[in-house]
Amino acid sequence: MNAVRGEGRGRLEIRDLVLIALLSAAGGVLSTYIGYLGNLVNRMFGVPFGAGQIIAGFHVIWPLLARALVGRFGSGTLTGLTKGAVELFTGGTHGAVIVFISAIEGLFVDVGLSVTRRRSLPTTMLAGALASASNVVVFQAIYFSGVALGFLGTMVGLALVSGAVFGGYLAWDLETLLVRSRVVAAKPSEPRSLSPWRRGAVLLLVGAFLAGAVGFYVLVFDPFSSPGTAEVQGAVEVTDPFFYSEDAWTERTVNAELRGSATYVPPANYTGIPLQAILARASPRDEATRLRVVAFDGYEAEFVLADVLDDPNLLLTFDGEALRLVAPGYDGAYWVRQVVRLVVE
Repeated sequence: MNAVRGEGRGRLEIRDLVLIALLSAAGGVLSTYIGYLGNLVNRMFGVPFGAGQIIAGFHVIWPLLARALVGRFGSGTLTGLTKGAVELFTGGTHGAVIVFISAIEGLFVDVGLSVTRRRSLPTTMLAGALASASNVVVFQAIYFSGVALGFLGTMVGLALVSGAVFGGYLAWDLETLLVRSRVVAAKPSEPRSLSPWRRGAVLLLVGAFLAGAVGFYVLVFDPFSSPGTAEVQGAVEVTDPFFYSEDAWTERTVNAELRGSATYVPPANYTGIPLQAILARASPRDEATRLRVVAFDGYEAEFVLADVLDDPNLLLTFDGEALRLVAPGYDGAYWVRQVVRLVVE
């Protein structure tokens, strides 16, 4: 059943601003969790990329909902812009550029839902697909170069599908649930309903998503660690935290290049503290065989402990704000940013 939305004119009402603020806050806070989900799925299947694009549609639900419920051109862009700012100030890993990227997503939502006055499920799915794909394209344009066209096409294709399904389709059903349950008010000219199985599926998906998010923020997310500090945990005799200090440690400089599946950084000099020295002070137990280097958002890379203890070129560097692992000779996925834990197992 199609729903007609008249294009709103004039200023946004207080109700509209409150909706935009709430949806932006939810989207910004949950974006870090969505990134964690992508990394987790990638590790489970042993692939370097893919899951992040498969679930990218969850990022665009919020501007889609705002645009549908507010009914004014620009509400999607404003939601994306605000969502990006929330993500930036709640520990997002991409820095200020995420504000621009989120605003572009919102702009695609506004444009996509304005191609016709009669908004339909296919139109909503198309807007979600384009907004999600824009995320991949803008990221590649800003951060990466020299990526094979086939690889880029695969990522864009996955993002298109995700944006259509997890963005457009889910936003369409969520809007219906919110309106019919009178959580929010809307102005549909033709009321819509959901079949019981679709309503149950949407509620189950949203419930599982929120439960996972709560667990992530309680058990994994650690944005408040002291700069230049990493906890040393696990099968070690000494669990004193590592503090980056030129006075307490002997720094080493290496020349290395980062080669990842979608990232390349030319050779450069990096100065830091060898993991070898940090672990030697912690005294790993005899039964320990591996090391996990964990970032504040749960991302991690796993190393063979014996290899780390024999390699003086694996460094923890400090840029004044966070620790970064430099791993010459390893794939770019091992160059963990914003390290907060070293776990020996």
